[in-house]
Amino acid sequence: MTNITNTNPDFTYDSHDGLDAVRRSSFLSKVMMFFGLALLVSAAGTFTGFQYLAPLFIENPGLMWIFFAVELILVFTARWWSRNRPLNYFLFLTFAFVTGVTIVPLLASIILEFGGPGIIIKALLATTFTFTATAIVGAVSQQSFSGLRGFLTIGLIGMIVVSLIGIFVPWDNTFEMIFSGIGVLLFTGYTLYDIQRLKTFPQDRYIDAALQLYLDIFNLFLYILRLIAGISRRH
Repeated sequence: MTNITNTNPDFTYDSHDGLDAVRRSSFLSKVMMFFGLALLVSAAGTFTGFQYLAPLFIENPGLMWIFFAVELILVFTARWWSRNRPLNYFLFLTFAFVTGVTIVPLLASIILEFGGPGIIIKALLATTFTFTATAIVGAVSQQSFSGLRGFLTIGLIGMIVVSLIGIFVPWDNTFEMIFSGIGVLLFTGYTLYDIQRLKTFPQDRYIDAALQLYLDIFNLFLYILRLIAGISRRH
């Protein structure tokens, strides 16, 4: 039997480092699994919304607001339920399904306005490219993006406030493009920040991490879609 030993006196191996690497790899695998599952469930929610719920929404507009309310409740209570297994699995996928349903009115209006799903397909492709490229940068960059946290939080609060004002004070297409462009930049920044955070995220909170990434790509898609629609209206 051949005995392979290390003859380099400067070489040291810490078993704890190896164990941490295995745990980190397992954590990342779980995050990506639930993130991918959320995208599939969201798509199922959108399909269900178009196929079965759209007529109900037209007859009972208030029903749509129930879905919006459920979506908001799940977002604002995520800090609690995301750490309670197995409840977090169920509510995480429920949230993904509900967000898929709530996007149906926007998608339907885009299809009706532009005569087909062409703009939606462009937005999906642009979102995939932007998210993937940003995620790669966030994963491999040696520069810390932790300093973005304060700017991102302020930006998000500002976007929420402006959105609420927009419910009562409609804006024109030019402002829509500006607002959407800022949204694209904001959630591109969140993607950078959240992807890099995976390196230090607590290993038992993979649902939290997957939820953050799902929110990043979902909102990125929404704002890219609105931006492309706004640009198309000018032609």
